[in-house]
Amino acid sequence: MKKIATLFFLTFTFTMIFGPIFPVLAADKVVIPDSLQELDLSNQLEVYVDENHLTDKEILRKSGKFVPLSDSDPSGDISDTVYWLKVDLANPSGEKRNLLLEIKKPHLSSVTLYALEGNRLQEEETMGYRYPFDKRDYKHRNLVFSVNLEEKTTTTYFLKIETDSFFQAPVSLWNPIAFSEANYMNQSIHGIFYGIMLAMIVYNTFLFLSLKEKSYLYYILFVSGFTMMQAIWDGFAFQFLWGDFPWWALRSNSFFIIWTSLFALLFAKHFLQLKEHSPLLHKVISFFNVMCALCLVLPFFVNIGTMTMISTVMATGFVLFLISIAVTVRLKTREAKFYLTAWSLLFIGVLLNILAAFQLLPLTDFTLYAPKVGIVVEVLVLSLGLADRIKRIRKEKAYETKKYYVHTLLQHAVNRMTEMEDLTSLSKEGLHCLMDITHFEKGFYLTKEGTRWKVLSKVNVTENLEDFYIDQYESFQNGSTGILDASTFTVPVSSRSHTGCFVIWSSQEEVDLSIMESFLPAFIEQFSALVAQKEYLDELKKSARVDDLTNLLNRKYFLEKVNNMYTGAEPSSLLLIDIDHFKSINDRYGHLIGDEAIIFATDLIKKVFHEKGIVGRFGGEEFIVFLKNVEEHEALEWTHQLLGVFREEGLNLRDGTSIYLTISIGFCSSQPANLLSIDEMIQRADEQLYQAKRNGRDQVAVCS
Repeated sequence: MKKIATLFFLTFTFTMIFGPIFPVLAADKVVIPDSLQELDLSNQLEVYVDENHLTDKEILRKSGKFVPLSDSDPSGDISDTVYWLKVDLANPSGEKRNLLLEIKKPHLSSVTLYALEGNRLQEEETMGYRYPFDKRDYKHRNLVFSVNLEEKTTTTYFLKIETDSFFQAPVSLWNPIAFSEANYMNQSIHGIFYGIMLAMIVYNTFLFLSLKEKSYLYYILFVSGFTMMQAIWDGFAFQFLWGDFPWWALRSNSFFIIWTSLFALLFAKHFLQLKEHSPLLHKVISFFNVMCALCLVLPFFVNIGTMTMISTVMATGFVLFLISIAVTVRLKTREAKFYLTAWSLLFIGVLLNILAAFQLLPLTDFTLYAPKVGIVVEVLVLSLGLADRIKRIRKEKAYETKKYYVHTLLQHAVNRMTEMEDLTSLSKEGLHCLMDITHFEKGFYLTKEGTRWKVLSKVNVTENLEDFYIDQYESFQNGSTGILDASTFTVPVSSRSHTGCFVIWSSQEEVDLSIMESFLPAFIEQFSALVAQKEYLDELKKSARVDDLTNLLNRKYFLEKVNNMYTGAEPSSLLLIDIDHFKSINDRYGHLIGDEAIIFATDLIKKVFHEKGIVGRFGGEEFIVFLKNVEEHEALEWTHQLLGVFREEGLNLRDGTSIYLTISIGFCSSQPANLLSIDEMIQRADEQLYQAKRNGRDQVAVCS
């Protein structure tokens, strides 16, 4: 596509600047056939380039110096020069012929038709951009002269042409009826063309007023300038707009060439986002745009010939920039695809017309009007591309708005989750946050305990269906088809010691979860951080109430917990346990073995009382056990069982030997009839503990 577009640009530029290059020999005279419809005289004309502004009589003396127009090829010249064209028209018919001579380039400043009568030139009519349109005998957008040929005679006609822009003079001789028919067809085609262009301008103006998008403004100004430039080249601008203002008519072409170049490049800059995709080209085009903007005022002060040269340079620069844009942006973006397609279609139309002009293609209505078809298609494609871009911009804005909303929602949810004291409340708040964003109807949060999932919190899920949904989730994770509702969305969460998963689902089969791409990472990060924070706080709380060595409740928290649960309305017992001769163990084996002895004693105490009561470390080698709602005899039975366990099991050391520990126990019970406080029970148990030690240790002493 890039190579094709570049070829079209180069072909178009070369042809427009340098013009046709294939000469055709001129004939001595033109014989008018009886069946004349249209006769192209361009290759039958002779030309004399008058640089000295000779008079009519002096021109007649130069008749021998006229040369075929194709040999001189003055097309594209721009200078203070008068061009004289000569043609001999022979009417072999026995009847007088009334014909029309048309010059198809309406931009010429002054054209005078002379007929040679004897030895002098008889002026027939003068017209052009220097004269008001209403002074023309034949009111047509092109320069049209009436030619009356006497029967069986040959008449020589001269055309004196002055131009302030490029010289071009395609001349045709017409039968008036055929000219009217062709003019009707041309007017219809031009009406369709300008109607479409005007409709696109009006339509996109309404869009600009509604959207306030700068690209639409540049597009409108570009298309308006392009349309006006075409109207100038076609002669309609002078015919309908400023026919009474020759001064402006002579300058309008240069003005609108620069205007079109300026806004076409401004549109390209914004539409293709060159600032992002090609910063250097963007800067160069911006500088060129400033130059174009400054040159817009020049037609009002600079002479027409100089201004024509300036506008030609600007137009050439514009084409070169289009080529640079085509090479740079290629098909990188959707906008580039629309843009290159639009201009390529225009250049295809121009190329077809050029090939037809060189007779490499048949000259048909299609090849004749191919440039205008290309212009219309280009404008339509650019309009579609602009609409596509605005649609995507709106979608992006809606996405950004939604993104802002969900992140605000996340922030509020995080603030609420921060206040939660436990993981269950935290996960439920996270569920609500996910469901508010996705609009899913149901969900639960799972935690993994071993190999089995467990429901920690849920929303709109009944308790009796928890196991069922867990099975469906596990089936879903294994790739099987479960019977969860139409759309299921899972969010795994993990931290140092926690593995969980949000599972939400909806009855809708098609849901838009694109916003989750930007939301989920932040949500998972925030939620995981809060879970880690809860874990850390739990560890702190645990360390505040649990003994580091034994993992038993420390003395402070043990007393708080027992005092909170003890009412005195039920039988309870309290045991103080002390390892016998513990100092000798430290002295003999060291403190590390002493710690192992304490851990070993802890395990044996928990082995007996773990599910029966509350066990704590009272300090050093002392332990405390509280048994609630237990009769005294039953508590004593467990106490003797503990003594037996210590006698039977020993602490195995690394050298293969074992240490058998013994313990002394102080026992106190409280009955509803003789209610004791916890402090009183501890005091009495402590007294009994010392009694047990005095009695020889390895026994229990009971407070009566």
